[in-house]
Amino acid sequence: MDLKDLRCFIAVYELNGFARAARSLDTVQSNVSNRVRRLEQLIGAPLFERRHRGIAATAKGELFYQYARKVLERVGELESAMQVKPAA
Repeated sequence: MDLKDLRCFIAVYELNGFARAARSLDTVQSNVSNRVRRLEQLIGAPLFERRHRGIAATAKGELFYQYARKVLERVGELESAMQVKPAA
């Protein structure tokens, strides 16, 4: 699991879609899908329920989102405190 995986997951969650997340992250949808799939394999459970019209976070996805947001907030605080350039 790395920060890019978390950022992709959060973008999908907040923008309610893989294509929207890809556009906002300036990447292709397959990259976003692969990162989320990697997280799901690591966790051993789906984070999103794929529907005909969009997606919905699963219970594990909701929980993962809460922790992922906290992790990225803390990383941002660390980067600010250390005056380092934010990680890509």
